Formats: sequence, structure tokens, C-alpha cells
Amino acid sequence: MTSVRKQSVWVAAAVAYAALASRFIPLTWPSMLATVPPAAVVGWVGLHRHTVRVGPAEGIRPSRLVPWVVVAALAIAWETAALAQSPREDFPTLSSVISPLAGDTAGWYRFGGYLVWFALGAWLVRR
Repeated sequence: MTSVRKQSVWVAAAVAYAALASRFIPLTWPSMLATVPPAAVVGWVGLHRHTVRVGPAEGIRPSRLVPWVVVAALAIAWETAALAQSPREDFPTLSSVISPLAGDTAGWYRFGGYLVWFALGAWLVRR
């Protein structure tokens, strides 16, 4: 399969999956589980992708790593608290903030969100 054709298949699959997954009712187990297959695919591709180094490998400098570790820890803590606490108004997730603002068009926002998420994942895997 040619590179353009293979990329077209991936894009079509991503659009179809986003259309399906965006139909789930937010904050339910099916909607949460809908994030697992795309994350698994991107993770698998990222781990099995052959990379070519063009220069000497640089070590990870703590000055560049620490801010990302802090951001990741804060995001994980926030989402864990949001999942564990109730009511949702005290600990909102991004989707629970956007849904009331979107009204009847919330499905389109979720669809777009999936596509952005897929595009970011593809970009990260290609780097």
C-alpha cells in the first residue's frame, strides 16, 4: 500500500471512530472506554516505530524535564479528584465545563475534540 493511500485509510478510520465515539453520552463508562483503543494504537505505533538518530543522543536535562513532570502530576491529580469527588460542579472536567455551553451541538465539539486528539497523537508519533 502506498504511503498516501495508507495515510488516507488512517484518516478515514480516525474520522469514522470520532463520529462513533462522539455519540456516547459524556461521563459514562462507554465514553471513557472509547478513549482506550485510539490510545493503544498510538502507543503501539509509537513503541514499534523505527527511528533514525542523526546526531549524538543528548541526555535528559532536569531543567527541561521538571516542568513537564509538574504539569503531568497536576493534570493527573485534578482529573483523579474530579473523578472521585462529587458533585461535578465542585471538580469540573473539561467536558463538563464545555457541555452546558455547547447545548445541542456538544456532539460536534466532542467529534472535533477526538479529531484534534488524533491529530496530536499522530504528530507526536511522527516526531
